[in-house]
Amino acid sequence: MIIAAFAGTGKTFFCNNVKNSIDFVCMPYKYFLPKTEINAAEEEQLKADFSLEMNPMYPDNYIESIMDNVDKYEYIVVPSDSRVLKVLSNNKIPYILCYPSTNAKDEYEKRYIRRGNTEDFIDIFIGGWDSFMKSLRADNYGIPIEMNKQEYLLDVKKKIDEIKSM
Repeated sequence: MIIAAFAGTGKTFFCNNVKNSIDFVCMPYKYFLPKTEINAAEEEQLKADFSLEMNPMYPDNYIESIMDNVDKYEYIVVPSDSRVLKVLSNNKIPYILCYPSTNAKDEYEKRYIRRGNTEDFIDIFIGGWDSFMKSLRADNYGIPIEMNKQEYLLDVKKKIDEIKSM
């Protein structure tokens, strides 16, 4: 099952705590990244770095890699990138779409600060909050799970499993 989740919902934590799951990070597919090894904090700093060169093969290269791995994992957790969601829906590939309630904006800003995201990242996700929420709620293909305040992806696993078993 593919789970598309909004930034800050706890994708990495979910995958670190749920067997047979993978946090399918899009950065190596979306951008041409520096060749050096980076740690998690440095990776957070790279998100929304305008100096990174975009890979013109994205999102097709990312979707191809997801599909190469879909039978290897019970849960493939991806970001809720609109380009990715569009390709998934156009190709009739099912996904669960997890996103925060609209009134969780302040909480998510604090989450981004706590995990070390840059001001540019925060400007994009908090500055564009209303637009992101409107877009995610307008998705008519993915099966939606709206997450309450203080809820993380792991907290809605039971709902995910109920949907997965349908």
